[in-house]
Amino acid sequence: MLLSFTVGNFRSFKENKTFSMKAASIQELKEFVREDCGESILPVTAIYGANSSGKSNLLLAMSTMRNVLLSSIKTNPSEPLDSDIFKLDEAYSQKPTHFEVVCTIESKIYRYGFEYNAKKITKEWLYDATKGKEKLLFTRNENGIGVNDKFTEGKGKEEMTANNRLFLSLVAQLNGKISISIMNWFQHFNVISGINDDDFKFFSIDYLSKDSPSAYQVKDFLNGMDLGFSNLKIIEVNLEDAISPNFPEELKKDLLKKYPNSKIPFLKFGHKVHLNDGTITEKFFSIEEMESEGTKKILNMSGPIIDTLAKGQTLVIDELDAKLHPLLTKKIIEKFNSSEINLNNAQLIFATHDTNLLSNKILRRDQIWFVEKDRNDESTDIYPLSDIREQNGDKIRNDRVYEKDYINGKYGAIPFLRS
Repeated sequence: MLLSFTVGNFRSFKENKTFSMKAASIQELKEFVREDCGESILPVTAIYGANSSGKSNLLLAMSTMRNVLLSSIKTNPSEPLDSDIFKLDEAYSQKPTHFEVVCTIESKIYRYGFEYNAKKITKEWLYDATKGKEKLLFTRNENGIGVNDKFTEGKGKEEMTANNRLFLSLVAQLNGKISISIMNWFQHFNVISGINDDDFKFFSIDYLSKDSPSAYQVKDFLNGMDLGFSNLKIIEVNLEDAISPNFPEELKKDLLKKYPNSKIPFLKFGHKVHLNDGTITEKFFSIEEMESEGTKKILNMSGPIIDTLAKGQTLVIDELDAKLHPLLTKKIIEKFNSSEINLNNAQLIFATHDTNLLSNKILRRDQIWFVEKDRNDESTDIYPLSDIREQNGDKIRNDRVYEKDYINGKYGAIPFLRS
């Protein structure tokens, strides 16, 4: 499970800022909290903020750290790294980007991070932080890599790492047990877009087409959303027939050339049709023929959501609520918060503008995060509702109407509108 993520000098993030999934010492909705490695951890967090405040940049930072790490071993020695620094202060043009994750893996807590610029990795570190006592496994700086004697899998490999590659990825490639476990955690730390949900359509349909418990879970998930159809049916069609008419023609030709005569699973939705003789029959239609944009999104997102729940992974979604009714978004959140459904401690992190979710019945105060830009230097700050205090110094009570307070600007992180 993710405990925290820290980012600095990346896009709108200037100074290091930490986003945390650790539960605060508050009393409400205790049943939402999970225990892992002696830590109290949240299964869900919602991120609010005005447009251009930095919500997407926070999620992009998570994705960038993941991508830099997972692609590191394949990086050519002269290849530039994916760097996108804070550009509104010249002093930061010479500073590195900072990423760090604290997470639980197989009854252990690890703190792993690195700093880099476009040319090279400037720092890298790994600690075993289990039971609150940090033990250095390795550290890296401008002078080289130092490996603790207990991190035996890294011994003798210090000089094998190119300046623009991460030491952890090298050790993992050489079958280091701890390094592989951390790489695998990042492999299943998925950051996706809730707007470009069509990217996951075939993943979800493939999930539905299998004769497995997970396929039945996806069907139950879709049926539970009350989307208006009476049944689902998987059929096999030619790849050419399944490609959307809006798909770029050149890409379509390349795809058909690469997979000639291929058949793929195709989903059809059943609806009750009233006949002239007064009887009712069931007919099946493609999703493009009958279903709304919201239904299409639920279908496309169903695979990643159920896969995450089944495997106990972490799923990060930008604009989860786009095209969805608030009750559907609420239902997804409830599945992750439920200890009866979310048996494997899966986590959902999402950015949203849906203020209907700002309720003390849906989310704890520590599950609500705000993102706000400094009006002087346009840098991003992040903070949870549980840290905000009234003018008298008291913390925000859990019986407040969060939605009303937020709209009225009590928590910040809203647009400044000119008349």
